[in-house]
Amino acid sequence: MKLLCAFLFVLSTSLLPGQYGETIVSGRPGQSIGAATVGRGVYQVQTGINLDWSQSGSGHLFDLTEVTDLRVGITERLELSALIAGASDELEQIGGSRRDRGISDTQVGGRYLLFPNRGIRPALALRGHVLLTAQDEDFRRENTGGNLILAAEWTLTDLLGLAVNLSRTWTGNDEQTTDYVTTLGFSLSDRWSSFLEVYGTLSGEATSNYDGGFAYLATDDLAFDLSVGWDGDYGVKSYFLDAGISFRFVKRRPGRALPSGE
Repeated sequence: MKLLCAFLFVLSTSLLPGQYGETIVSGRPGQSIGAATVGRGVYQVQTGINLDWSQSGSGHLFDLTEVTDLRVGITERLELSALIAGASDELEQIGGSRRDRGISDTQVGGRYLLFPNRGIRPALALRGHVLLTAQDEDFRRENTGGNLILAAEWTLTDLLGLAVNLSRTWTGNDEQTTDYVTTLGFSLSDRWSSFLEVYGTLSGEATSNYDGGFAYLATDDLAFDLSVGWDGDYGVKSYFLDAGISFRFVKRRPGRALPSGE
């Protein structure tokens, strides 16, 4: 029952079922990933900056994180990916302050589209990442970890899409978590889209956090995004602002793309 409640909403700003499209399909903005792969011969970069203000008791934390995700299409249904993040954390509390800077996350993995959206059947994809220990000392994992995401995506209408993610993470620090994301995406025009999102954990006491934002398609291969959100897990109140850019390079031999039903 808890799992069904967690699957309430999922929004995806991309309504394509998961192969090469005439316009870029980005995993930004938001917490969820779509079922779509970038398509064969496509090299895609998604990068952004997140500003986060948190408070827990008498402690105040400001976190600036830059995350870059590289996605490479091997076939229409299979892509490989790599992620690197850098962070600057500043904690202020009674008795002093502390600042940590450096590479905070590194991951490698891939995504496979199991099948596209057809009628009430969602597009379904599985993404797996290995969580590496190649970080700076302040952020380094004790051991190599892993993350699996099952991503489901529906095109409800020409203007509305729904996505749901269920993930399992082995952090590398002797912890395992099960998390969810539900996202509802809206097409506002040929260039503008928006989303609303609920996400949290199912490990222990279930939690709910919220974010939303906008994306602008500047060209077929370039998009910008901006989002804001609120986290309240376990008594830690957090507000964030996120801005980013996605772009791709297409290197495809002549031939047709898979239609949405194939």
